[in-house]
Amino acid sequence: MKLRFLLGIGLLMLLLTGCRQLSSSSVALQPPPKGTLQITFFDVGQGDAALIQFPNGKTMLVDGGPPESATALLGKLRQLRVARLDWLVASHPHSDHIGGFVKILNALPVGEVWDSGFLYDSPIYLDYLRAVKRSGAKFRTVEKGYRLTPAPDCLIEVFAPIKPFLHGTESDANNASIVMRLRCGRVRVLFPGDIEREGRRRLYAYRPDLQAEVLKVSHHGSYNGTDMAFLNRVRPRIAIISCGARNPYRHPHREALRDLKKIGATVYRTDLHGDISVRIQGNRLQVFTARPSAVPEPTALPALPKEPYAYIGNRISKVYHAPNCPGLPKPANRVYFRSRAEAEQAGYRPHRACVPEAAR
Repeated sequence: MKLRFLLGIGLLMLLLTGCRQLSSSSVALQPPPKGTLQITFFDVGQGDAALIQFPNGKTMLVDGGPPESATALLGKLRQLRVARLDWLVASHPHSDHIGGFVKILNALPVGEVWDSGFLYDSPIYLDYLRAVKRSGAKFRTVEKGYRLTPAPDCLIEVFAPIKPFLHGTESDANNASIVMRLRCGRVRVLFPGDIEREGRRRLYAYRPDLQAEVLKVSHHGSYNGTDMAFLNRVRPRIAIISCGARNPYRHPHREALRDLKKIGATVYRTDLHGDISVRIQGNRLQVFTARPSAVPEPTALPALPKEPYAYIGNRISKVYHAPNCPGLPKPANRVYFRSRAEAEQAGYRPHRACVPEAAR
C-alpha cells in the first residue's frame, strides 16, 4: 500500500503507472470513448500523419504523409469515423508531410488549414495549395505565439516558426516547421515537425517551456532532429517515431535512439508497431499499437540503380543535381531519376549551379 501511495504522488509517476501497451489493429484504430482525447500516429511509411480527436468531438490532422499513402490514410480516417476535419496542419511543405492532403481535402470537409508560410518550389506543394483553395477551407499561416482552445481544458500553443525564416541551413523548410504543444488536462504532447538543430537553437533563445509527457520525435528519428539539449528541455516519458520500414535514410538513427534511451523515454515506432494510438482521459494515459514490436532487418546503403539515370536527388534538401555536379549528396542520401519531370513530380527542385536553364 505504501509503494502504491508513493507511485501516485506525482503526475509523471501517475502517467507511468497508468500507461500500458495493447497490441491489436482493431484497438489501435478504434474511435475514442466519449470524453477521451485520442491521438493516432498513423503508419504511412516514410512520412508523418497524426490525428487528434478531442473530447468534444473536434478533430485535427497534423500532416498527411506521402502521396502514396493517401488512399490508406483516408481509409483509416473513415475507420475512426472521421467525417470532417476541423483543422488540418501542414507542419512544413515537404512531400512526406503534405503529400496525402490533396486526396483528403478532396474527400472530406475541412474547416481550417494551418501552414508555416514557408514557400516551397515543388509540384506537390502547389497541388496542395490548389486543393486548399478548391476545398473552401480557411487558410491560416501560424507562427510563434498563436494559441487555440479546441476543446474545454485543452490548449494548443505554437512555438515556431519564428519569423524571419532561417536561410542557408541544411534544410530551411525543416527549420521553418510548425512546432506546437497540446495540453489537455495535465498531459502535454509536443509536435515539433521536422525541426533541426539550427531551428531548435533559435527556439531556445525565447526560453519556451517545452516539457511534454509525449513527444512526436522530430524528423523521423534523424540524428539532426533529436539531441540531449532538446530532450533535457522536453523530458518525454513516451516518444513516437514515424518512419518507414527499411527506409533509405536509415531512420531512426542510432544517435537519436541512444539519447531517447538515456532520457528514459519509452519508444514506439510506426515501422515496428504500425499505427499507434495514445488515449488520455484525465491524468490516465494509454498506448495502443497495431502490432507488437519486432527487430528490423539491417538497412544497407542504397545501391546505384540498374536503369540509366539522368539526375541525382538529395533526399534531405529535396534538390536534384546533374551526375557530374561537385555538390552531390552523400551516397546514403541519394535518389536517382531518369528525367527532370520524374524528379519534379517527386517534389524535388533543380540545383541552379549544375542544372542548365534550358533543362528547367
